[in-house]
Amino acid sequence: MTGDRRKRQLRILELISTRPVRTQEELADALNAEGWDVTQSSVSRDITSLKLVKVDGAYQRPSRIAPEPEHPDERRIAEGVLTVDTAGEALLVLHTPAGEANRVAVAIDRLAWPDVAGTIAGDDTIFLAARHAQAQGRVLRTLRKLMASR
Repeated sequence: MTGDRRKRQLRILELISTRPVRTQEELADALNAEGWDVTQSSVSRDITSLKLVKVDGAYQRPSRIAPEPEHPDERRIAEGVLTVDTAGEALLVLHTPAGEANRVAVAIDRLAWPDVAGTIAGDDTIFLAARHAQAQGRVLRTLRKLMASR
């Protein structure tokens, strides 16, 4: 996935989480108003890729398919992480909605996972340093499992 497409999809997730978006055209108009060059068909592909569903006529993220994490910090991670990617052999890059990165990073830090050396949070991005390549894989699997619970 290209960087622009990822950024656009993150923006779509932010839009649908802050206001009801009922049609693909409405979503395309909102994105175009922000300077994104999109069509209804590109928005349709994004909706499919993000597996968005309509609830009460508005697009939303899919409902939870796994049990919700019981620990509040795990729940914060599950709800706050939109995407996670590897960067090198020991780094992970996590994307969150705007303003949520610090809260998610604090939750990760409080859990004190032994494979995590530390986190650095911006506004909507977290750099997570794993202790080594194998630790990176374990943390990635844990994060994806938590994300699947939303």
